[in-house]
Amino acid sequence: MERPLNEGAGAWRVAAVFWSAVETVMTLAFIGMLVVMFVQVAARYVFAVGVPWTDETSRFLFIGEIFLGAAIAQRAGAQIRITILLDMLPRSARRVFDVIGDLLTVAIAGALVWGAVGMMQRTGSVSASTIPVSFSTLYLIQAIGIAMLVLLVLRDLVLTLFGRSTPESAA
Repeated sequence: MERPLNEGAGAWRVAAVFWSAVETVMTLAFIGMLVVMFVQVAARYVFAVGVPWTDETSRFLFIGEIFLGAAIAQRAGAQIRITILLDMLPRSARRVFDVIGDLLTVAIAGALVWGAVGMMQRTGSVSASTIPVSFSTLYLIQAIGIAMLVLLVLRDLVLTLFGRSTPESAA
């Protein structure tokens, strides 16, 4: 039986919607952080009034940006890397070091996810001092962002091992 040409199109659409949502959440966190920091600076320097919730809120939004942004950067192949020595190696040797780097990234990121899950369990009843957000929510965002990064690194590792490029880098 022949497969329809668009058999995988549904999965690609779901992935596109998912990543669009992740990027939207990260962008909104960034805009929210800018607005909150503007309120903080304006209140302090224009009105000489401290607004206690702004510092914690901007910090929490920044944490969301960091961990979601790490996954987005991995998906786009835009993680910062120093490759001066790798660029001098023959292709086969570079591939070996790319695999080793990916394995180390997975191990370290996996430890971060493990630690975040443990912290979620320990901080479920602890709330921030100025806003009604549990610290376990922050660790959940960290765990989700880093887990997405791990999955993307594993995808890149498989593609490296089989000599293929990622869908994003081929585009």
